[in-house]
Amino acid sequence: MENASPETAVTKVIDRIPREGMDAQLEQAIKNLIAAALRFRGHLGVTVTRPSLPVQPGFRMVYRFDSCEHLRAWEESAEYARLVSEANRYTQGGPRYDILTGLETWFTLPAQPALRPPPRAKMTFVSWLGIFPLVYLYAELFDWILPSGTPVVLKVFAVTALVVPTMSYVVAPRLTRLFKSWLYPGSNTIRTRPLSEPGGNP
Repeated sequence: MENASPETAVTKVIDRIPREGMDAQLEQAIKNLIAAALRFRGHLGVTVTRPSLPVQPGFRMVYRFDSCEHLRAWEESAEYARLVSEANRYTQGGPRYDILTGLETWFTLPAQPALRPPPRAKMTFVSWLGIFPLVYLYAELFDWILPSGTPVVLKVFAVTALVVPTMSYVVAPRLTRLFKSWLYPGSNTIRTRPLSEPGGNP
């Protein structure tokens, strides 16, 4: 499988509340969806958690594709339409969908990947806390090592080329853990169990 680029990978969150007495049927329908999705190109994995009242009233499926195009190919397939139609039979109301890209994918707790992203204002503030010192430090570094006549656009290019991966892979995960209680109020009370692999025992 090709490696996903942080700029193109997409995460989709689907919440389904089971109809009364149909938890087992909905769980099996979700397993069927997972098994089918894993066969599609670009699929990067899936996490499913069972209901955990009162915080999470239904099943939550979080899956990632390496691009919007591959996600669209899966969701426009006849197999997807058939399996979603089956799952909808056991779902109370309509399922809720969220697509996460950009900043939202920076703010994911490793131990709880199915949490909803925090408010955009909080993500923006914490992102600024990480980006500001990185821009300052890298700008100072390049002012020191590059010739004085280097065009500004090249300095900006060099700075941003280092800031983005440093933020994505080093700073953002640490800031997320540091500000966990503020970004995800009450997350410590969430207790979920992952579903078994498709075809396994629940």
